[in-house]
Amino acid sequence: MGAGTTGSTKTATETATGRRTFSIPRLMLFAAPAFPAAALTLPLGAYLPPYYAEASGLSLATVGLIFMLARFWDIITDPLMGALSDRTRTRWGRRRPWIFASGPVLALGAWALFFPPADAGGVWLIGSLFVAYVGFTMLTISHYAWAGDLSHDAYVRSKLQGAIVIVGIAGTLGAMILPAIVEAGAADPMRARVEAMGAFALVLLAPAILVSILSTREPSSVVTDASSSEAPHRRAIFLQIRTALGRRPFRNVLIADFAQGIAGGMLLSTFVFFAGAWLGLADRAGLLLLIFFASGVVCVPLWVVVSRTLGKARTIALSSLLTVPIIAAFFVIPKESLVAAGIVQALFGSTMGVWIFLTRSIVADLVDDEERAHGDRPAGIYYALATLTTKLGQAIAVGIGYVLLDALNVSLTEDGGTGLIAAFCTLLPPIAGHLIIAGVMLRTFPRRAREATPDARMENASL
Repeated sequence: MGAGTTGSTKTATETATGRRTFSIPRLMLFAAPAFPAAALTLPLGAYLPPYYAEASGLSLATVGLIFMLARFWDIITDPLMGALSDRTRTRWGRRRPWIFASGPVLALGAWALFFPPADAGGVWLIGSLFVAYVGFTMLTISHYAWAGDLSHDAYVRSKLQGAIVIVGIAGTLGAMILPAIVEAGAADPMRARVEAMGAFALVLLAPAILVSILSTREPSSVVTDASSSEAPHRRAIFLQIRTALGRRPFRNVLIADFAQGIAGGMLLSTFVFFAGAWLGLADRAGLLLLIFFASGVVCVPLWVVVSRTLGKARTIALSSLLTVPIIAAFFVIPKESLVAAGIVQALFGSTMGVWIFLTRSIVADLVDDEERAHGDRPAGIYYALATLTTKLGQAIAVGIGYVLLDALNVSLTEDGGTGLIAAFCTLLPPIAGHLIIAGVMLRTFPRRAREATPDARMENASL
């Protein structure tokens, strides 16, 4: 790894205005760690809870609560990781050492989760989740903060965050395709599916991390800090957190992020039940999820272009408002119609990544404001808080979703009243979440001009 950034860096070029630009191949190399991370995330929400419920003899409600409570540990680890990342000063920069260190931790946790012994019970599950979640925290927070550091141009930031989303969706697709191949004819299809997902992500984890940290250099100013005899100004962690939460735009983003975390978590954790009990397509749930994520891969670059014209906040609001009637269409499409369900799922997936990559870009803009106001750049703290709200929302969704499904005896194939319950659990939270997102974005960032310049973004802090 290089010690600094030069004018001829392989990763990016400097334009006449001093803005760092990235080619598409370099964007993909930078975003590579999102591939195995996403490949592990999908089964954590959709496949591992039912698997552990069957393999360990625990009830679905108990397993859901374990997954939910294990996520609450992130309340401590996420802000701590953000602060440590901000304060790290090495010749390789702030973020890359933590991304490198996350590999062994995440690999250990994932191995324990996806390849448990035959007698694994609740204690094994809790311990494995704890280690895996610590590894996820080290990787994702450092990666998002690194993307925020790499450019001061708002459009380039959107491209960097969009690249993470695209590569992450591709990782999810890969994790879905492999199980469909190996489970055919397997003596234990559920175990075969879970182990295939785990092996897929574990094989790719180390190469993806190495490709990213070796091909992308941190900004020269960050590396310069490491060799300086004078430590940069740093405020206390709690003061940085209090300042961040005291800013209304950022606080509103967190509120909407939490709501969307619950919505997305409910959708993912209950979709298999919804596909069977309501749509009558239990054996096509994997294909429908594949359509959903594939549509997201195709459409994220289009939304990046739209955001350059409309602005980030308006693009988020537009995509959310378009999503609401698409989700509602699931209530009226014909049962057992794969074509109708596939069309709606493709439309639904077309907006899936917008909120994620554009809000992360907005967070980077708010970090710029913080740096101008206070002299330090707490990107790690900001991304830790933004990631934490999503995680907590998803964790609560898994806990609530599986408790409801277990209490109401919703099966994978049953239709009728419980099918309607599964539909409500799966569809109503995303509808509410997208309405909240649209309202927050339009109210907090009401005019396109306020996203255009640093001075305008400073004005947002007083809204």
